[in-house]
Amino acid sequence: MASEQNGDLLLQDGGAAIDENEQKSSALGSILSNSDILRQITLILALAICLAIAVFILLWGKEPDMRPLGTFPTEQLVKTLDYLDQQKIPYEVEGKSIMVNAEKYADIRLQLTRAGLVSQTDTSVAGEDILLKDNSFGVSQRMEGERLKLSRERQLASAIEQFQSVAKAQVLLAIPKDNVFARNERKPSATVVVTLKGSALDQGTVDSIVDMVASAVHGMEPTRVTVTDQNGRLLNSGSQDPVAAQTRREFAMQQKQELEYKQKIDAILIPVLGMDNYTAEVDLALDFTEQEQTRKSYNPDLPAVRSEMTMEENSANGQSQGVPGALTNQPPTNSAIPEQATAGNSSSANGRSRKEATRNYELDTTVSHTRRQMGGIRRMTVSVAVDYKSNVAEEGKVNREPRTQVEIDTLRRLLSAGLGFDVTRGDTLEVVTIPFNRPELDTVAEPPIYEQPWFWRAVRIAASVLIIIVLIVTIVRPMLKRLLYPDAKPEHELDLDNHTVLGGDDELSLLAAQAESEPIFGLRDGQLKLPDLHRDEDLLKAVRALVANEPDLAAQVIKEWVAQDAR
Repeated sequence: MASEQNGDLLLQDGGAAIDENEQKSSALGSILSNSDILRQITLILALAICLAIAVFILLWGKEPDMRPLGTFPTEQLVKTLDYLDQQKIPYEVEGKSIMVNAEKYADIRLQLTRAGLVSQTDTSVAGEDILLKDNSFGVSQRMEGERLKLSRERQLASAIEQFQSVAKAQVLLAIPKDNVFARNERKPSATVVVTLKGSALDQGTVDSIVDMVASAVHGMEPTRVTVTDQNGRLLNSGSQDPVAAQTRREFAMQQKQELEYKQKIDAILIPVLGMDNYTAEVDLALDFTEQEQTRKSYNPDLPAVRSEMTMEENSANGQSQGVPGALTNQPPTNSAIPEQATAGNSSSANGRSRKEATRNYELDTTVSHTRRQMGGIRRMTVSVAVDYKSNVAEEGKVNREPRTQVEIDTLRRLLSAGLGFDVTRGDTLEVVTIPFNRPELDTVAEPPIYEQPWFWRAVRIAASVLIIIVLIVTIVRPMLKRLLYPDAKPEHELDLDNHTVLGGDDELSLLAAQAESEPIFGLRDGQLKLPDLHRDEDLLKAVRALVANEPDLAAQVIKEWVAQDAR
């Protein structure tokens, strides 16, 4: 009874399956006829996708880390991109930001700084739009003055930005109103804020900025101009007391000269002793006294005639001479007039003589004007400490010995000649040998390997390579094997009752247990013999396996069904 029930169930389920297959056979007939071509095309597409995934993973593993270089305005962005293209530096653009390789970030930033390409912001300042706004009812005199001042500030800022070491400049002018009273007159002042491309601005450039601003504004003195940089360092003060400003300049001059002398000492001692085998200090006493002297001297040994006047007058007789009837030009001289006139002798002679001489002499005069230079060296003091010599003994031990007096004297002579020592002005030079304190530096522990900069990059590359290997072994290799050898028998196939059955299918999993004990399918006494199946799902799987692997037997069963229906 059990076998008959199983046979009826098999016939019913088998009939339903065959009807379903017949409905699909017409639609899939052409496709099933070319199953090998479809399988090859599918394998090729899958292989191409796997290779694309592998290439993507490999490129992802080798892709460098990117770091934002900065956000630039449009004009500056174009210049920066052109420079990066010229230098062949790889980059990525995200909006107005530029991404560069994180490992080369410092070098790229340095190159851009040297080229003068830095991130700049808009030069307009908040509040300028109010001044530049056009009013329909006219402009007041005050507004017009503010606009003129703003225009001058922008012109000065643009002129200052022409300096090579200045990236950006902002100028603020304080111009008071004109006053008719000279007593209440106030002087204009200015403030200049500069953004530097480098680290510092030399004093010559600062003086140029001060003079340029002072000369561009009427009535402004250079002492009324203040210059500062983006770090808040005061480069020129326009509000300090003149004495304080002079003291600051004198101190800066002293430091500069001391640094120059230290560089001279280094140039002398480094080739002889080495870099870290000495230490030196220089102290200069500068004379900032301003002296002017005017001198006028005479040389009595070289007289020179400046002017000379000579007068000589001689008279031989006392008779009147001159034009008759005219008075003489000379007044009459005092003469004794007799009381009674006597007949004079016309032939008597009256002699007269007069001489005058005036000479002015000029002595040799020399006028000299002397002005002593400010900042001259009044006294110089130099101290040099030299480390002991290090000698390696035969046992490998390092011994430290003081330097000899001959070596000390030699160094003293070198320094005296190289620095221009003058004993008459009180210069002092001290050279001593003394052991330096050289503590042994503690060994800095290396950071763990996972904190090394190359670790995570190596992990990413290794992970990408591992994923590619797994992808090739599990997917690409079987696909290539099926594509190259389509008729090859898989290793996991099972041969049940001389019929090829795929052991990986779900329909054959129930039949594998009875494959060795007895035949799975067959006819006995005109009835179909099936495995011992207890569930409808198992019976359906067995019927599907029978139809797929025993087409002749399935055809015989169908014939018997038709014969039974005919009865």
